[in-house]
Amino acid sequence: MSFVLKIAVGALAAIAGFVVVTLWAPFGGGFDYASATLEERQKFLEAKARYFTHGYRLTAGRASEITSSYADAEIDLVSFSVKMNDIGAGPINAAGLEKFRTLLLKTNCNLSERKLLTETDYTMRIRYFRKTGGKLFQVDVNGETCAPYIA
Repeated sequence: MSFVLKIAVGALAAIAGFVVVTLWAPFGGGFDYASATLEERQKFLEAKARYFTHGYRLTAGRASEITSSYADAEIDLVSFSVKMNDIGAGPINAAGLEKFRTLLLKTNCNLSERKLLTETDYTMRIRYFRKTGGKLFQVDVNGETCAPYIA
């Protein structure tokens, strides 16, 4: 399987996982993160992590897997580590990798709740790793990184 095809499969899995999170989120669009207590924010972020992980597992197949997730309301962060099972220790096309990272960022920005991105310090961080453990790249989805992609 070519590198570009492997990246495309991983991108589709990540996008589909995020769509599942958006549709299944237990708080729906009515949760006001900005005025919630720290405890309520923590529960919200933990739910985001659970549903994102669940959706990702449903769609990723063997191409990639979430190896860990972390939610911390004190710093408004939900973070995931993703192992790309089809990307080993060999050389990688840097331009292809950047296109993949940009595609993930644009898609996740457009699927995220705009109010959460624009009115809070919320960040969803996704770190991608080779199957050998080496770091590939990181995507941070927040108001600053999404500004070019949301109206």
